[in-house]
Amino acid sequence: MRRRTLLAGASALPLGAVAQAPVVNPVQSIGPNRFRIGRIEVDKAAGRFTVPGRVLVTGKALEYLATSPGGMKAYESLFELHAGGTEFNLACILLGLERDATQVPIHLFRQEKTLKGPRLRIDVSWGEGEQRQSKPAAALLLNPEAGVAPESVEWIYVGSPASDGRPTFAAQDTGTLIGFSHDANCIIEAATAVGLGAYGTVRGHASAPPIDTAITLSVGLWNANSNAG
Repeated sequence: MRRRTLLAGASALPLGAVAQAPVVNPVQSIGPNRFRIGRIEVDKAAGRFTVPGRVLVTGKALEYLATSPGGMKAYESLFELHAGGTEFNLACILLGLERDATQVPIHLFRQEKTLKGPRLRIDVSWGEGEQRQSKPAAALLLNPEAGVAPESVEWIYVGSPASDGRPTFAAQDTGTLIGFSHDANCIIEAATAVGLGAYGTVRGHASAPPIDTAITLSVGLWNANSNAG
């Protein structure tokens, strides 16, 4: 599969030729079962990775949880993460994530009620010392008017399937990392679309930190004891 090709070249810069991106950081070992890809840190033993970023958009219509810097959908993304699509996908692969082989074709993504894929937990933290806070990402994304309970949101790995048949990796090109309106360019999506067909109903919760606040986003393998992220 395409992402396996990406992983095979992850230890050297020729990986960039696969994604045809200007800069793709190599995977570096920083300890037992721990890796760094640019500013992403992967802890395989813990089943999670973290990436720094900032709050990008609040109080406006949103369709994406996170984008790369300069991403095509930055204007409707809650967070900007310091990672490109190829790096972000490599971190997912290092956690052992695989695309669901029975996923619908990309042209049916928007019509599919529930997408399939390995389930994930996404949390966001910000602040320093005793002021440090952490919340599930969905709790910061969903304002009351969205009409969706944060705990009902299930994040899944889809692996940017729009990349298939293209010479470049779609999420690297578009910057769309995590979405919730079933965009096949994204690497992670909400299993059930949120706000699709009701544009403008998702604008971010009032408890989300102000624009430009530094945040750390954590992506982890979901288990039955996890709360929805």
